[in-house]
Amino acid sequence: MDRESSLTLIRMVDDLPSLPDRYARIREVIDNPQSDAIDLAHIVGTDQATATMVMKSANSPAHNPMGKSITSLPIAIARLGTRETAQIAMAMSLMYGFAFPAGMVHIRAFWTHAFAVAMLSKQLAALLDYDQDTHFTIGLLHDIGRAALGIRVDMDYFESALTQLHGEQLIAAEQTAFGIDHAEAGKEILKLWSFPPLIYETVGAHHSKNAPAITARIVQLADEEAHRSIPYSANIDLVEKQLQENMDRPRLLLEEVGLIAKQGTNTTSAM
Repeated sequence: MDRESSLTLIRMVDDLPSLPDRYARIREVIDNPQSDAIDLAHIVGTDQATATMVMKSANSPAHNPMGKSITSLPIAIARLGTRETAQIAMAMSLMYGFAFPAGMVHIRAFWTHAFAVAMLSKQLAALLDYDQDTHFTIGLLHDIGRAALGIRVDMDYFESALTQLHGEQLIAAEQTAFGIDHAEAGKEILKLWSFPPLIYETVGAHHSKNAPAITARIVQLADEEAHRSIPYSANIDLVEKQLQENMDRPRLLLEEVGLIAKQGTNTTSAM
């Protein structure tokens, strides 16, 4: 298939896939300064899988060092914080609410990787004093173009050999098969969903070697690290645990590419 044909299919608005309603409701809670943990608890409590994930995270060693287990969802949200709870809930809403032409194994692997990239992007952004929520969103949606290709261009996308590829190999294979790659497809679908330019431009550039924006470099580093450190078969609830065990890794990544000075030196940040 050529590029124009693929773009035409992605841009068709009559049957444009939509983000899950629960995702939009969670975003509204985050963006509304009048909302609180109780409002978020009402949304989280409507889905058993999400509520269970929030409870597991709140009772994990990372958030419960004293070993004091809790069984109340509002208390779990209070322990995690509204924003961290919302981020977990957004990832879960996408995993179980987004129409996806693939088996559950591929869906779970896809969103687990997305969640890992989102968490790493947030950590990297914090070290660089960039907006953490924005970078979490970019990380969570960085590969949404793969879903767009699978839904609009090739229904067999997630059952093909493409699921075994990532990075430059995946980009080259998609260009050969569809005339576009998932980064460009992601940019198009996020524009149609009316996301801000910073988000869709960054998603469109997240595989570009020459991307000048720090936001693109952040998601590139997070993407590469997630592929390296998070197994394909991992579940979302294991991502936080694995990242907690490697808390120094985000700083080391930034040091390796010169975006921050190495600890113990007087070198000025390269930002």
